[in-house]
Amino acid sequence: MSISIFYQNNVVGDAFDITSLCAAAKWSTKRSGSPASLELTVIANIEVVWSHGGIIALKDGNNGLFYGYVVKISQNEKDQVVVTAYDQTWYLKKNKETYVFNGKRADEILTQIAADFGLKCGVLENTDYAIPSMIEDGQTLFDIVLKALDHTLINTGKMFVLWDEFGSLRVTDVAKSKLDLFVGDGSLATGFTYETDIDSETYNKIKLVQDNKSTGKRDVYIFQDSNNMTFWGVLQDYEAVDEKLNEAQIKERGSQMLELYNQPKKSFEVKAILDLSVRAGCALYIGIGRIGVSSFFIVEEHTADLLKETMTLKLKVV
Repeated sequence: MSISIFYQNNVVGDAFDITSLCAAAKWSTKRSGSPASLELTVIANIEVVWSHGGIIALKDGNNGLFYGYVVKISQNEKDQVVVTAYDQTWYLKKNKETYVFNGKRADEILTQIAADFGLKCGVLENTDYAIPSMIEDGQTLFDIVLKALDHTLINTGKMFVLWDEFGSLRVTDVAKSKLDLFVGDGSLATGFTYETDIDSETYNKIKLVQDNKSTGKRDVYIFQDSNNMTFWGVLQDYEAVDEKLNEAQIKERGSQMLELYNQPKKSFEVKAILDLSVRAGCALYIGIGRIGVSSFFIVEEHTADLLKETMTLKLKVV
């Protein structure tokens, strides 16, 4: 592992290799909802002038791991500068717009948004589901794309991840992102926490409603697991569905939602020795005998301490 960290001042163009100046470096990624970040604690140097929008790049040899832009700068009494940079998906989070999409796939929606806002796209996989209609009024670009990916997941069962590959937006099928890596007993893992709950994203009753123009009323569709309702009480999710959907499509959607949400949410955190091939959105094999875990897991969140060479992984249990 030969990590290098580079910084370029975007105002005057001066570029520096700041690897030796870093007293701490934390690289974090999330599968959904947040841009990747690189937080550095750097020894103050008169030649290195920090600027908002300055470029920071993290590399392992010639392999680019992170390419982002300085958004936070602070200095303390120890002559240290703490800098936070976010990758390109930060611009999806910072910008809001109104869009109307009809019959567009999630990858097509991202392509249009990126073109409108001058963002660079890399390889976007065909998400293979045309969303009948999406009307988004004053929403963040991030939320719009993630909603499109959620529609795709619910209607096809396929999970795609939006991420930035060293300066290029990507959409990748999680099922194709398995790493040839084992983390667990006798291999990299140094600790773990395993938890189950029904407090978040768990529903045993799905109520879908659709406006009926001919009757002036709302048609109601219920999908539920009475057995789980006996044990847990009623946990109802509610959604108004598009008026263009027919009854068969609504029933299919409700059944898929119940299958997806009618179970405890499981959280699994593993601490391990650093491997730079790991980031949120990929899948890797985890094997920990004492809790009977031996299968592939999706990395929901990943935090790497680059100087201590350790990582913490929050894993999705399905």
